[in-house]
Amino acid sequence: MKHSWIDLILIIVIGTVMFARVTSAYFCGYDDFGETHRAAFEDSKTPSHIFTTTHFGTTKYRPLNRLTTFVSWKLGNGSALPFRVRNLLFHLICALCIYGIVWIWSRDRVVALVCSLFFCLEPTANQTVVAAVFTNTVAYACLLGGLLLFVWWRESRRKVWLLWSMGLVLVGLFFYEPVIVVFGLMGAYLALEYWRGKRPTPKELTAWAAGVIAATFIFALVRHFVVHGKSPLVPLGLIVHNLMLYVGALLSPIDAVTANELFGAPLPPQLHFDRAVLVWMLVALAAIVAALLILLRMYAVRENLKHLDKPLILFLVLAIPVALSPFLLFTPHASETYLYLPTAFFAILLGVLLRTLMPSTAAYAAVATLILVSFATGTWIRNDRVMACGEIADTIIHHLPIASWKTGQWNIALFDFPGQTPPPRYGMYNYEGLSTIDPDDQETGIGIQNALQTMTQNSALKAEIDNAADSASACTAPDICYTVSLNGSVRPVISSRVRQ
Repeated sequence: MKHSWIDLILIIVIGTVMFARVTSAYFCGYDDFGETHRAAFEDSKTPSHIFTTTHFGTTKYRPLNRLTTFVSWKLGNGSALPFRVRNLLFHLICALCIYGIVWIWSRDRVVALVCSLFFCLEPTANQTVVAAVFTNTVAYACLLGGLLLFVWWRESRRKVWLLWSMGLVLVGLFFYEPVIVVFGLMGAYLALEYWRGKRPTPKELTAWAAGVIAATFIFALVRHFVVHGKSPLVPLGLIVHNLMLYVGALLSPIDAVTANELFGAPLPPQLHFDRAVLVWMLVALAAIVAALLILLRMYAVRENLKHLDKPLILFLVLAIPVALSPFLLFTPHASETYLYLPTAFFAILLGVLLRTLMPSTAAYAAVATLILVSFATGTWIRNDRVMACGEIADTIIHHLPIASWKTGQWNIALFDFPGQTPPPRYGMYNYEGLSTIDPDDQETGIGIQNALQTMTQNSALKAEIDNAADSASACTAPDICYTVSLNGSVRPVISSRVRQ
């Protein structure tokens, strides 16, 4: 691993350059304002609730997630910077873990570097990094760090690495329950080693099984005293539907947000699978098949395929649905947030297969560079949109007279500016106007109320978003009403009637 430190520095520098701009962005979206509201009110007043209550009353138990949100809120004093720096730091740690895992598997610095950069810049991993309050990068750093130490334990046969591996995974479970899939990945890796002839000894299997049982028992025991009830399973048809969406997002040759920005292509919520779309999909598939057939006719490629690590490829392919399994089984709505870990395994799979299919190192470097440019473009565009979202949300909040609302009871009503309709949403990448704060389809106003209560520290303040076309007629005393444009500018509404 001589000189690998150069690769690690390169990963950190590239990742930091790509994401540094977005660390200055303000909060964006319902989740950001909901979690910071809880930190500012409930957790500030009763810190014990961080460990003794569930995640917003659901069956999810994530005390370390909530603790880091609370600490970040206190450190930032209303700024999103600590949240965003935290997310980027642990995203880079995840990328470094991938480098270590691939190096152990391949002993090839070039492949390890390419796989790590693929993951670091892949647009499907972006939302987990740029959603300020998400702590998924922290959780997955524990998972990938635990997997790295597990793989190194299998390489070195020193039990101390297995112990540290299980400790990291246990910490990760208290951040994010889906980290538990790592035990399935470890078991699959042991099966892969058995296939390769590197059979674990009974003592090694016993040590690993004891670690899995201990970590699972500790987490389940603590969770048992807090969580009551069970999460219902997702219907089979919806599981298949969501799995197709996830696989399609990973295999798409161009990022959806990039296509929308550069070519005006519709975002997935606007996409209708008509005949034209089907034809283009078939053309793209045919082009990929043709390119593969051309490659397979090359002597160097055929020779490389003889040395392809087929058990490893099978492991990586199976790792993607395993990583998705908690979300397929228990979460009915599909989200790019859940693709973070599958993207890690897809990045490794892509990097390893390309190394085999390319006839030379120069060809491998050229193709990998083209893919990285595509990924970097998608990530840059997505970061731009998140920055724009944060800027609009910040404009709305700070153009309201919040200094006057810090005490007393207030009823605030906000309306979309007449004639302006927010665009269809896709992840965090198409928010404008009031949807940057409260993208909920319901007219509950809970997002805007959370944001304004947090900024004023006044829990007596009430706020709502009204979708009425005529704001002057809809505004009734004692409401104080404002219209908000798509760019965040705020105008007071003069009511044309009073409440009877």
